[in-house]
Amino acid sequence: MRGRLPKPAAERKLDGNPGRRPLPKEPEYRPGIPERPSRMSGPACRIWDELVQEMAPISMLRRVDRRALWQLAEDEALIAEAYAGIWKMTKALKKKAAAEKQELPAGALFSLLGMKQGRLAMAAIRDLAARVIVERREFGLTPSSRSRVPAGDQPGNSEPDTLDGNWAPSPKPPAQSLQLN
Repeated sequence: MRGRLPKPAAERKLDGNPGRRPLPKEPEYRPGIPERPSRMSGPACRIWDELVQEMAPISMLRRVDRRALWQLAEDEALIAEAYAGIWKMTKALKKKAAAEKQELPAGALFSLLGMKQGRLAMAAIRDLAARVIVERREFGLTPSSRSRVPAGDQPGNSEPDTLDGNWAPSPKPPAQSLQLN
């Protein structure tokens, strides 16, 4: 891993560019809700709609985000399906153990993880989950990434500008200085 993710140029500009290094030119895409792909699975469509409903009001989405959002929705749907498959496998294992009058001392889930099928299924879930976390970070959908991803106008995060009556972001409170006696 290469360290901390770089701040967007807009955020560095707001902070006053403390390092005084040249700011990179970043592409600026117009806000807009991307069209939902027609080839998406049903569960992924529901996830897409949920994500768009959350991100659209803060002008976070761009039309060019279509493929990244599609991948995120499909991966989250795959994880849900994989977990459902794990629980079906544990139920089948319990049923088989009951039919054979055997006891599962560690429980059905740990017994399943002792089998090759269970280990492969959990490895697939772990890999998908890692990929989804990375994808969610790109959209600012994890707690730690929310501060790194710039969002457009956020409802409730602005006050009227007294000069021209337009809405402007709230200014940062002045920094308190330390006085030595």
